[in-house]
Amino acid sequence: MDVRAPRWGDIAIAAALLILALIGVHAAPATAHDYDAWGLLLILAQVAPVAWRQQYPRIVLWAILLPWAATVGIGYADTPAMFALYLALYGIAAYTPRRTALIHGGAVLAIALAWTVVGLLYTDHVPWTSLVAVALAVIVPMMLGFVDFRRRERLTVLELEHERREQAQRVVAQDAVRAERARIARELHDVVAHEITVMTLQAEGARRLAKDSDARVLEALATIAASGRTGLAEMQRMIGVLRATEQEAVDTAERDLAVAEMQPMPALAAIPALAQHVEDAGLPVELSIVGTSHVPAGVELNAYRVVQEALTNAMKHAGPGARATVRVEREPHRVLVVVEDDGRGVISEAAHHSGGHGLRGMAERVHALGGTLEYGPRTGGGFRVRATLPSTDDQVGHRPTTTTKGGR
Repeated sequence: MDVRAPRWGDIAIAAALLILALIGVHAAPATAHDYDAWGLLLILAQVAPVAWRQQYPRIVLWAILLPWAATVGIGYADTPAMFALYLALYGIAAYTPRRTALIHGGAVLAIALAWTVVGLLYTDHVPWTSLVAVALAVIVPMMLGFVDFRRRERLTVLELEHERREQAQRVVAQDAVRAERARIARELHDVVAHEITVMTLQAEGARRLAKDSDARVLEALATIAASGRTGLAEMQRMIGVLRATEQEAVDTAERDLAVAEMQPMPALAAIPALAQHVEDAGLPVELSIVGTSHVPAGVELNAYRVVQEALTNAMKHAGPGARATVRVEREPHRVLVVVEDDGRGVISEAAHHSGGHGLRGMAERVHALGGTLEYGPRTGGGFRVRATLPSTDDQVGHRPTTTTKGGR
C-alpha cells in the first residue's frame, strides 16, 4: 500500500496535541502513575497518527485506540493526548461511509465501555459516571462527523447540479445560435433567390427584345442571364450545405418555426401589428417609424426580427408596469432600430446580469448584414437594444461589431 503524505494542517494539529500533552505531564496529579519513558512513548503513539486522520481514518482510529487503552489501563493521568481519540472518532464519521463508520464506532464504544467496566470492578479510582462520560466521548465526535459528512455530500450535489445547469445552458446557447443561422440561411435563400431570378428573367427578356441590336449588347445580356443562373445554382448548393450542417439545430427548433414557415415573410410594414400584439399581451409599446427610403427585403426582414426579439425580451424580463419604446429610422444608407424598456422590477435587475440566447441570435442576424449591435441596461433602469443595418447594395466588407453592456 502506498502511504500518502500527511497534510500540513493535520501535522500541525498533531504537533499541537503533543505539546499540550507534554505540558499536561508536568501538571499530572501526584496520585496518578508517574509518567516515565514508557508513558511518554504511549503519548507519542496516541498523537502521531492524527497526521494521517483524513487519508486513513480507520487505521488511525485503531492506531490511537490501542495506546489510549494501554495508557488508561496502566493508570497514567489524563492529558490532552486523549483528544486524539476524539479527532479519530470524528474522522471515521466524516470521511467514511455511514455503514463503515457505525461498525467501527460501535466497536470502539463497546471496547471503551468494557475497559471502563474493568476499571470499575478492579480499581477504586474509577467512578460509575465514567460509563456515561465514555459513551458521550464516543457518540458526540461521531455525530459531529456525520453532520459534516452530510454537509459535504450536499455541497457536492449542489456543485454537480450547478455544473449540469451550466453545461445545459451552453448546449442551449449553441443550439440557439445554430438554429438562428439555419433560419437565416432559409430566409437568405428566399430573398436572394427571388432577386437573382428576377434579374435573370429580365436579362433574358431584354435579350429577346434587343435581338436586332449590337451583338455585343446581346452577348452582355446573355452573359448576365448565364451568370444569374450559375449564381442561383451555386447559392442553392451552398445554402444546402449550411442547412445540412445545421440540421440538428433545425430539428430542435422545428416546432417553434412551423407556424412562421406558413406565414408571409415579415417586413417593416408588419412592425405595427407586432407592437399591437405585444400591447395585447400586457406590455404598452410606443412605436415610431420615420423615413420612406427604400430598404432591401433582407434588411427589412432582419430589422423586423431585431424588433421582435427585443420586445420578446422586454415582455419576459421588464417586469410589471413597464413600458417599451420602438423607434425605426429608414435612411438612404441605413436602417436604425432602437428598442427600449423602463423595467425596474427584481426580475429585470437580475436579467441585466445574465446572458441571453436571443441576443446571440440577434447578433448573428446583424453581423450577417455587416451591421452593428449594442445592447445593455439603460441609465435609470430598463434595457436598450440598438441595431444599425446598412441598406445599400454594397454590404460586403463592413466590419460587424457588437457592444454588450450586460445582457438578458
